[in-house]
Amino acid sequence: MSVAVVGAGSNLGAREAAIRGAAALLDARDQISVIDISPLYETPPLGPPQGDYLNAAFRVETALTPPELLRALLRTERRLGRKRSADLRWGPRSIDLDLLWDARGPHVSPELQVPHPELDQRSFALGPLLDVAPELADRYADALEAAGGRPPEWGHDAIVQQRESTKGVEREVEAGSLADACALAASFDWPSVRPWSTLHLRMEAQPERFAEALRQLFRSGFQVCRTTISHCSQSQWTAEFHGVHRGSPLEVDVRLQTTSASIRHTGVNLVTTPKR
Repeated sequence: MSVAVVGAGSNLGAREAAIRGAAALLDARDQISVIDISPLYETPPLGPPQGDYLNAAFRVETALTPPELLRALLRTERRLGRKRSADLRWGPRSIDLDLLWDARGPHVSPELQVPHPELDQRSFALGPLLDVAPELADRYADALEAAGGRPPEWGHDAIVQQRESTKGVEREVEAGSLADACALAASFDWPSVRPWSTLHLRMEAQPERFAEALRQLFRSGFQVCRTTISHCSQSQWTAEFHGVHRGSPLEVDVRLQTTSASIRHTGVNLVTTPKR
């Protein structure tokens, strides 16, 4: 096993849920273990006018070669709803995963260059990189300073509180957006369950529609492990539900109750209770 650092960024949809989801999906893969995640940073975009990015870095242990790891990153992007063929150059991204550094040394091939060729100029990548790989400070600390210094940390990290009882699972989430709150409320770490399948659904941008989608998935026998919302507008969400098909339907009572705690924070309460 070797150590590598993966950079993650998102500026579409539920940004924090996308980054957390990427870490969880990578960690669920054979031969990849996510052993550390940096704080989240909010940074202005490069390229055409668009929303600000959330950026982070994952320290991973892997037995995959750099090209194999790159392919795993690209598959994870696709599962989270990204279609690279439709991307504009320097345009917005629901999720962007880059292999920034590998302890095995430089790698150059037609499909990949490690370290990332523009790493020295990108404070949004260098800051998170040094959080999870402080041993690289002698090499990259001066480059980070020359690139403008460490970017500001995201001040609205989601708070997720979970309670379990014989009646089911109850989660309370406070996040930076309604989409993030809903997506994180419907992300579970079920014991011995790995997210083998991804279902993509479009729905009206309302918590009630989101809750109904979850009820339908449980009734179909699909057990949700991780949820992301890759694109959202005032009228529509595109959601990705990751989980497993259990085969037998589960009747559950899913309720979403939203309360605005502030302009940027929304509380979401998700209860999944097996009906008797």
